[in-house]
Amino acid sequence: MKIEDFSKRRKASKFLYRLIFRNTPDSAAVPERRKISAEDYQGKIIRNIYITSVDPLGYNSDMQKKDTRWYDDFGNRLHWKTRNFAVRGYLLFKKGSRFDVQKIYESERLLRNTSFINRVSILPVDSTSTKDSVDIAVRVLDSWSLRPSVEFSGKKFGIGLSEGNFLGMGHEISMLYRTDFSDKRNYTSAGYVANNIYGSYINAEILGEKDFDNNENVFFKAARDFYSPLTRWAGGINIDYFKRSIYIPVNLNDDDLPLATIKVHNQDFWGGYQFQLSRENKEKITDNIGVSARFQNYIYLESPGEEIDPNNFFRSYNLFLASVGYTQRKFYVDRFVVRYNLPEDIPYGTSLSVTGGYIRMRQGSSYPYAALSAGYGFFSKAGYFNYKAEYGSFFREKKNYRSTFRFDGTYYSPLEDWKFAKARHFISHTLVIGSQRSPSYVDRINITAQDEFPPYDENYLGKNKLVLRYQLQLFVNKSWKNFHFNPYFITALGWLSQDEQQLLKTKTNTKFGLGVMIYNPYLAFNRFQLSFVFYPSVPFDNNSVFELNSYKNYYMPFNNFRIEEPNIVNYRN
Repeated sequence: MKIEDFSKRRKASKFLYRLIFRNTPDSAAVPERRKISAEDYQGKIIRNIYITSVDPLGYNSDMQKKDTRWYDDFGNRLHWKTRNFAVRGYLLFKKGSRFDVQKIYESERLLRNTSFINRVSILPVDSTSTKDSVDIAVRVLDSWSLRPSVEFSGKKFGIGLSEGNFLGMGHEISMLYRTDFSDKRNYTSAGYVANNIYGSYINAEILGEKDFDNNENVFFKAARDFYSPLTRWAGGINIDYFKRSIYIPVNLNDDDLPLATIKVHNQDFWGGYQFQLSRENKEKITDNIGVSARFQNYIYLESPGEEIDPNNFFRSYNLFLASVGYTQRKFYVDRFVVRYNLPEDIPYGTSLSVTGGYIRMRQGSSYPYAALSAGYGFFSKAGYFNYKAEYGSFFREKKNYRSTFRFDGTYYSPLEDWKFAKARHFISHTLVIGSQRSPSYVDRINITAQDEFPPYDENYLGKNKLVLRYQLQLFVNKSWKNFHFNPYFITALGWLSQDEQQLLKTKTNTKFGLGVMIYNPYLAFNRFQLSFVFYPSVPFDNNSVFELNSYKNYYMPFNNFRIEEPNIVNYRN
């Protein structure tokens, strides 16, 4: 007997069925994007903009309500329907402006990249189009935005809940709780993100957390990025406070690790402007030159004394940076990349930037800084390639000081047909080399990160690192009861060298993982992800560790080819 027939026997079973299942798949609710002819509409006045958002329950493929009952309405009340103003805020065109194909496609991409919208279609209305004006129909399919999460790693357990469309405004609220059964310690965090405030593309975020060691962190951030090649200005502010207890030996050979407490108040400001250089085929803007500047005021409210920190790394400072960069930024809409048959916007192009500035310590010493960055991404018959190389250095007495070279890259293969499934191969790497670094324990790099080797101790440090990653992503052709399965296999090798050690002759750190993305277009909760990652030998006790549900299949370094705020080349992570 089919579950749908069984559900019709009682009102309670009807309610549960309609709450969990859709009458039509989400792919039918919003049609595929068709190519818009610039000749037909380009330059016409946009007369009206009609916005329609589709709820999870009670709609057919034409997005019309059909035989809705009380349990449909109740189910939809559990989901905050996206409000029209939240959708309108992401549109790069408005009523009374002229029709521009690039603005249509960019608006689709920006809406598609939000966490609360699954699919989007923006099309001119042929039936009402005239010689000089046109109406625009914007149709979006909401994502189910209430997402629980469960994590398990050794003796640690975590549970979280996030809502990605709070009150239908496209805002995000999240809470996370973790506990360590062995030490009876807890971790808590809560955050709120207000996306695209009043259609300004300014995102504001506030977060507070307290970790297992009672370290505290509270920060507020508001920023407007160069979200599109059409963007003219960007900027941001970051105010951060944290208290942390850390072990700081004077040098790497110390066995005795004195504990010190640091308290920091950080104020960070930046702003930039982007100049449009050209239109591709006189229709599409891709090339820009951007200039940006940044000021950071980093204050230690409490820091270790000279006995623990003889190199004075924990000193308050001011950082001044400015950069100029060129970017050619394009997007290709691909499918079956990491998600089942859903459009994904893949960036490619070229980026070049030069950064300069100086850091001024509160005790009077100043060090100039300079950096170069270059990125290149392209598609070929062999697949997709995305690379970014950076080099930056401070200067002390006209010599390089605390220099960093970083090289990140990602490749994925063309989609392969394995008869039972479609397949893609992903290969990515991160190489970081530090030179003229201080012998201080603080001026070192680790490979501990959420997407690398998270169970590793933060005190597992070195001078240089190399991480190589491989991921096999499968999309099984056959579905089961409308469930589509996208299994994946991941592995990574990591090396961390100390001082004069040769990088590849150090210990090889490894991890192996299996996971699966489960997708059902008929479910309100239509995506599930399960993962299992095994670490054979974790420093310093060399024990093995496994983690459940902590790895996501989209953890790969991607250069987005946009103008960024001026930064010191990332060495620590």
